[in-house]
Amino acid sequence: LDVQCCKKCERGFVKNITCPTDISKHCVPCENGKEYIDHLNDLAKCLRCSSCDSIFGLEVAKNCTPAQNTQCTCAKNYFCNSSVPCRHCDPCTICESGVIEKQCTSTSDTVCGVKEEIYTLSWILKMLFLFQTTENRRLLIARASMIKYPNQTFLICMCQEHSFPFMLLDVDLSSHVVDIVEELTLEDTLKFVRYHKVSETKIDEIYHDNNDTSERKIHLFRAWLQRHGMNGAYETLIRSLRKLDMRAVADKIERKLQEAVSN
Repeated sequence: LDVQCCKKCERGFVKNITCPTDISKHCVPCENGKEYIDHLNDLAKCLRCSSCDSIFGLEVAKNCTPAQNTQCTCAKNYFCNSSVPCRHCDPCTICESGVIEKQCTSTSDTVCGVKEEIYTLSWILKMLFLFQTTENRRLLIARASMIKYPNQTFLICMCQEHSFPFMLLDVDLSSHVVDIVEELTLEDTLKFVRYHKVSETKIDEIYHDNNDTSERKIHLFRAWLQRHGMNGAYETLIRSLRKLDMRAVADKIERKLQEAVSN
């Protein structure tokens, strides 16, 4: 009997007949940039190239070739603390003190330091004067607001982005989730909830249960809100967005909610 010996195709190629005997004729290349096969094989179809999804903080490190799948890495200002290959990257920590002991890399988070401050007598006196002045103004605003909104709970705060103190309602954000997420992209929402340590298990669950982008944003935000609690959520939301370099978004949400409360 004439026994036919089938040969395997090289990396980057797949067979075009049932039993290849001449790999130069019977093996065809994968489509560059779309397909690959990275080992000796007797397959009839190539594998589809992976993508590096920016929503998960990833970007392309090496493009897909017929013989090698796409290689992803963390985008700028993101890091991965899981095993290789990395499925998602987390946003780097922003040091509130402004002191960075170790910069964020693709494999490790930022290490923050403590800012050393030296206060002069004149600076202390100036701060005491400003504190007394602003406290008096805040109390006046508070009294006026409490008269206008007797049934509301209020927070008095000094916002770093403003040169004057103002009164914020401790808004029930659960009534404004749709309005809030309208100003956020899905990438912004993921960055925000990961910054506040919403679990990847919960994020995956929301992705699996909701195909629509708007629904994903709504459920992601509600997951954070449930984790945080209603008390102080408004202030946390606005401050966090500004820390994450989403100041324009924070301003829009701030204006939108202030208008909603005042109406």
